[in-house]
Amino acid sequence: MRSKGREVYAILDSRLFAIADWQRATRSEVAPFQSDSLAGLAKLIGVDARNLAATVAAYNAACTGDPACFDATRCDGLAAGSNLEPPRSNWARAISAPPFLAWPLVGAVAYTFGGLATDNRARVLRGGAPIPGLYAAGEITGHFYATAPNAVSVLRAFVLGRIAGREAVVAALSETTLT
Repeated sequence: MRSKGREVYAILDSRLFAIADWQRATRSEVAPFQSDSLAGLAKLIGVDARNLAATVAAYNAACTGDPACFDATRCDGLAAGSNLEPPRSNWARAISAPPFLAWPLVGAVAYTFGGLATDNRARVLRGGAPIPGLYAAGEITGHFYATAPNAVSVLRAFVLGRIAGREAVVAALSETTLT
């Protein structure tokens, strides 16, 4: 992120502000750049205005479906056609309502969706059965399938980390007793 030329922005339009509780989705303390024109926005974020206009035009052309069907609370099927890389399957609306916004993005892995299956003793499971001597805690276990409450991943790492450590010690002591 600190390397020059690695800045990335989410480009949106003012219809964002009409989405109920939109601030929960952005989770940013940084205000977006704003301009009434794409050329002005390009200048603010230091990119070529023609390239930004061409990128937005290509995205807008790829948007399919009736924008009146937009629903941020469910998969609405508003797609950006297969000619867009990567294609988008939901929530695709043309970027057309000024002011235009550019939110700086930072690459990060916050947590996994999925991960290793574990039981309540922090044992890693294969086909529902524990793998002997293998324990997991924290982000590798993944656990958010429908929601992502704040700070739960840290709490889960602490609790399952302690359980995993305790179980590993018991397993190791059992091994040394058997040999």
